[in-house]
Amino acid sequence: MSISFFARAAGPLVLSAAMALPAAAQQRADSTGPGLTMEQAVAAARENNPDMAATRNDAVTSRAAVRAARADFLPSADVSAGFGYTAPGVQRFGSEVFGERPEYYSSNWNLGLNYQMSGAKLLQPRIARAQETATTARIAGYEADLVMQVRQQYLTALQTSEVATQAQREVERTREHERLAQARLEVGTGTPLDLRRAQVERGRAEANLVQQQNAYETELLRLGLLMGVQLPDGARLSSAFELFEPRWTAQELVGMALENNPGLLTARANTGAANTQVRAARSAYLPSLNFQVGLVGSVYSAGNIDPLVQQQLGGLQGAFASCNENNALRVAAGLSPVSCAQFNTEDPVVRAAVRRQVEEGNPSFPFGYERQPLQASMSISLPLFDGLNRERRVTEARVAESDARLAVTAQEQRLTADVRAGLLTMQTAYRAAALQREVAANAAEELRMARERFRLGATASLEVTDAQTRLAEAERAVIDAVYTYHKSLAALEALVGRTLR
Repeated sequence: MSISFFARAAGPLVLSAAMALPAAAQQRADSTGPGLTMEQAVAAARENNPDMAATRNDAVTSRAAVRAARADFLPSADVSAGFGYTAPGVQRFGSEVFGERPEYYSSNWNLGLNYQMSGAKLLQPRIARAQETATTARIAGYEADLVMQVRQQYLTALQTSEVATQAQREVERTREHERLAQARLEVGTGTPLDLRRAQVERGRAEANLVQQQNAYETELLRLGLLMGVQLPDGARLSSAFELFEPRWTAQELVGMALENNPGLLTARANTGAANTQVRAARSAYLPSLNFQVGLVGSVYSAGNIDPLVQQQLGGLQGAFASCNENNALRVAAGLSPVSCAQFNTEDPVVRAAVRRQVEEGNPSFPFGYERQPLQASMSISLPLFDGLNRERRVTEARVAESDARLAVTAQEQRLTADVRAGLLTMQTAYRAAALQREVAANAAEELRMARERFRLGATASLEVTDAQTRLAEAERAVIDAVYTYHKSLAALEALVGRTLR
């Protein structure tokens, strides 16, 4: 993902000139890189996260299913064409022989309309809409989960940045103590041991700073992965969060969660879809109607008409003989004979007329179609027994519906417990943050007094390093408590399905 695309997707993340900084904490404190707020990170994730885009594609499929279910009430239409060939030979049917047949070429077309109606088809649009609702709820639930992950990761990265800032302060404190130990050694009031101890503490602080810088960069990479973009160099997390005392009641938050929690809404939508599946299974007991209309055209053309001509001439020969016998009887009875010339197959004119008649009666291949009469049919089917398969499907649908309802109940119970626990965690974190700030203030005062004593030569360097260690631990404890509070608030917002800030 290019930086320009990130700038477009993430809002006012303006690119600035790259500057090499000694620490991630300094990047954030000195405001040298493009700023990124939590809401910008969430918006970028919604737009660019590949998994989110893939999940949204399910809505396209569900909408297509709804359209298909509605269009299924229209009749279906199909058109077909075919071509065939029959080799010449003697045609037989059982023991009957029909003589020599020529080769035949055939073609046909068929236009048909078919309409079916059943109980399952009547319910299909409702089933498709219920499944679309469930899909939409599932997508919303996935998006809510992604938003929670982005917010939690944003807070984690911001916490790591604060830890890096604290590590930088610790390095500065150890360097100041090292300079003081060096100065005391130079004037003869200090010892080499005090200087070495100060140098060790400074080295440990610098090593810790490098580790925290790396942790911060790693968390930024993870944030960019969730957002679906590559964060520009020097990007700063610019959102600020304040502690405030949580004053909601557990009952109030539980009511919000039961109304807005995306996971619970998804479970309820699944219950609606399962209910429609029960109705669809029951529809197997209803009759079904099938109506068909068809038009057919066909061609059956002989490739060689000589056998057909010979058949016609053979029939004429029989008629010619019969005509002559009839004339003999007429003469014997004193009647005048009739003309038999039209049956005389020895006459070239008669033979030519027979061939012309056969040629005219032989349709042209492949498009000399002769349309057949319109065909229409209607049938009604009522299922009686199918080996208890309908009963099994109805039972399975009812069990699935029951499972869906139980899943909603279980989700509500878990949600109630999670919201109450989340509120307790947030209240505890708020109190812990206040107490840790007092501890940090006392530790800072202790370090100031230890430094003053060391400067006056009233104590050794060990007291100062111990005070520095305790202050560093207290500062990290404050950061942990503060971000535990903010993370618990973000988790609580995810549970109730709305912002609480």
